[in-house]
Amino acid sequence: MLGLALLYVMAVAIGTGLSSDEILTKVADNNNERQDISYSGLREYKLRNARLAKEAAVLAQMTYVPREGKHFTVLERSGSPMLARIVEKLLAYETDESRSPNRSRHEIGPSNYQARLLGTESRDGRTCYVMDLTPKHNSRYLIKGTVWVDPVSYSIVHLDGWTSSSVSMWVGTTRITEEFSRIAGLWLPSHTRAVSSGFLLGTSELEISYSDYRIANRDNATQGNRALVAQPE
Repeated sequence: MLGLALLYVMAVAIGTGLSSDEILTKVADNNNERQDISYSGLREYKLRNARLAKEAAVLAQMTYVPREGKHFTVLERSGSPMLARIVEKLLAYETDESRSPNRSRHEIGPSNYQARLLGTESRDGRTCYVMDLTPKHNSRYLIKGTVWVDPVSYSIVHLDGWTSSSVSMWVGTTRITEEFSRIAGLWLPSHTRAVSSGFLLGTSELEISYSDYRIANRDNATQGNRALVAQPE
């Protein structure tokens, strides 16, 4: 009996029988639900450029409000002024992209991607779906690569891939890896690394560290209730 119970739990945990498209749809549904929750956090950006032998660091406070998108406040900056300005342009870009309908251009879901389920794999002690993603059209907003998906919440746990087209003639395609942590029931970014190589600047590396998340009380999120200080689970 114990063996049968264990098999049942495992079957539920990995969602046996779901197709790649069904998993991808659930991922998109989960992302849409997350858009209805207010949260904030600190981000530390470190940008290094090998050709210029320069680096910069920018510390920013990020606040997300449903239907309004993200807002960034720069708290500190150091290092190369030119690279710091590039980081601040990235903040402005993310602000614009977080506002509907722009965010649909890079949503991980059936409208933008074809998915192929490779199987399951343990990551950080959690059994995850592993899926290859292929963009349905070339876009600098989309990633060609692999995602690890939590089988309970259908949230992305890890992402590893390349932008499907050049970000610009100067930057080229970018290799991106992103880690997520479960914070008060939400899977939110914990670390991002992006490496690009282009004609003008050569190789650049951007690292983003995320901390001090505060998430609105879900029971009263639409009423702007006080935020909960959240730690990784």
